[in-house]
Amino acid sequence: MLMDKMRQGAQSLTAKIIFVIIMVSFALAGIGGYAVRKPNTDPAEVDGVTIHAQEFDRAYHEKKQRVQHQFAEHYQEIIAANPNFLQSLRQQTLNELIDNVIMDLRVAKLGIRVGDDVIKQIIIKDIDAFKVDGKFNNDQYMSVITRYGYTSAAQFAHDQKILNQQALYADSFRSSQFSLPYENIQLLALQKQERAVEVYNLAPESFQAEVKVEPEELTKFYNDHSKRYSQPEQVKVDYILLNKDDLAKNLTVSDADLQKFYEENQERFTEKGKYHVEHIFVNAPKESDKEAAKAKIADIQAKLKAGELFETVASQSSDDVLTANKGGDLGWQPYGTLEKEFEEAVKTLQNPNDVSDIIETQYGYHIIKFLERKEDRVKPLEDVKESIIAKINSTKVDDVFAQKLDQLTNLANEMPDDLKGIAKESGLEIKTSNYFDANTSVVPFDNAQVQKLVFDPSFRDDGLASEPIHIGNDSAVVVYVTDYKPAYVKSQDEIKDQLEKDYRISNSEAIALSKARELEKLLQAKDQNGIEQFVQANKVDLKKVDNLKRTDSSFDSAIVEGIFAMPRAAADVVNTKVLEGLDSHKYVAILKTVTNYSGEASDSDQAMMGAQIKQINSVRDHQLLIKQLRADSKVELNSYALKQYATMDQAD
Repeated sequence: MLMDKMRQGAQSLTAKIIFVIIMVSFALAGIGGYAVRKPNTDPAEVDGVTIHAQEFDRAYHEKKQRVQHQFAEHYQEIIAANPNFLQSLRQQTLNELIDNVIMDLRVAKLGIRVGDDVIKQIIIKDIDAFKVDGKFNNDQYMSVITRYGYTSAAQFAHDQKILNQQALYADSFRSSQFSLPYENIQLLALQKQERAVEVYNLAPESFQAEVKVEPEELTKFYNDHSKRYSQPEQVKVDYILLNKDDLAKNLTVSDADLQKFYEENQERFTEKGKYHVEHIFVNAPKESDKEAAKAKIADIQAKLKAGELFETVASQSSDDVLTANKGGDLGWQPYGTLEKEFEEAVKTLQNPNDVSDIIETQYGYHIIKFLERKEDRVKPLEDVKESIIAKINSTKVDDVFAQKLDQLTNLANEMPDDLKGIAKESGLEIKTSNYFDANTSVVPFDNAQVQKLVFDPSFRDDGLASEPIHIGNDSAVVVYVTDYKPAYVKSQDEIKDQLEKDYRISNSEAIALSKARELEKLLQAKDQNGIEQFVQANKVDLKKVDNLKRTDSSFDSAIVEGIFAMPRAAADVVNTKVLEGLDSHKYVAILKTVTNYSGEASDSDQAMMGAQIKQINSVRDHQLLIKQLRADSKVELNSYALKQYATMDQAD
């Protein structure tokens, strides 16, 4: 009845007019879609090859993430200290991508290729981050590359192929480099140079009591350093996490399946046979050693036939130093571990204490005493039950995960505005996050794709659930933004205690620097009384090192590098330098003497120095090549895209 009424309504004039209006609106929307083109956000083009926005975003995110992990809680301080830091990081990323394209084009022109099989072996064998318990694990592999913004294994493999092809090209520079003996000796003399120094240490915290906190100055400090107290934009989400580990908890394996798997995979549960023997070994590594070795083993055999104990002769005459003191006892050896000739001889010995004839192998001569053997043994089902269950479940969970993922995808498309409905239909739980920003290291919100989506204004404004986002090969997440906090600078009242602490630290460091310069003047003037009074009044520590080396840990690396950067001075001049340590302490160094290394340069020393010189030269030549190739290439930057990125960096 209802369908009949709908058909009648469709024939009416009103319905036809509405239909025409709808069709016109669709047509105009289509025309508008073609007329108003989406702005191009690809940042650059090199000789016709586009550096796509997605590729640029992934590379930038990876570089930014490395910096965040490196500096941890100090990351925001770095941003505050250098407002242009993110823009510089983005520019560095773009330059590297441009150089990569230039090099890739050069490599292609020269016909340098790396096969897919080689890349596969590199991924499986050479990258430890993809291994679990020392073995390649595909789930771990997908998890790692997804975290760095790759959407597929093929995309990662492609990038690895480019990198390895470029590495082959770079190797041609390294292989053509050389160093002269005098260069090696000069570099060795520099690296092993020793310096006698006196270093005064001024700790900023010693001067914090001198810092007076005036309200006006505190406000000025806040205004000057306000970006340090900025709170990045944050989101809070409800999310549904589909995880293989969670799914596996609900899986069961029937006794029938357990028995079937056990019976069909007997070889997997077979403990290979092994044997227990003693041996006497006479080494014959070269052809010229064989005659003497034959005579020695024949003499040993004669002693055994004369009734001497095998163990006694082994301890006195065997060249196997690891077993001689144990009477030649090799312990239990699985078949297939020792030389073929040796094991063939073992197989001919049937009874305990049987002794073989002389056996020749590629390493020399053996006489073997047989003790016992164990044949192949199939482990009982009870002993391997847990491993079978784990294996069956790992296969089963892959299928369940794939089915659940399909279901979750369909539900997210059918009811994107109803996360509760999605959870109910899929049988999964809704979880709620805390507020987080783009610097989070909390899984799954540290994933590049998740972050890009939840901080996308259009996604937040739509108020819809996402489709499942892969977090590696073992999990996927559906996210729904429930709240958003824009970036803002915290008020002075919000950070009152922290602000005063930072103010005291900053001013005490300034006082320490001023005091260090004051001390330097006293040292240069050779005012011994003034120096002693200053050191006592300001609680300055003095440390003397007569033979400081570049690798010394007497001071932190910044101080050691600063000392070795100091030039020599005339004998009557107090050679000083004010330095800042990694601990923010201020140091005044006095360089007393410089002693060049004058010892012998061993062959290994020369080889090491030569390798360093070759590396330095190859890097220099590679940089010169890039510079020349850039000059010969057509690099077009997208000013619109770069302005958009600059705006994003300022917002961060």
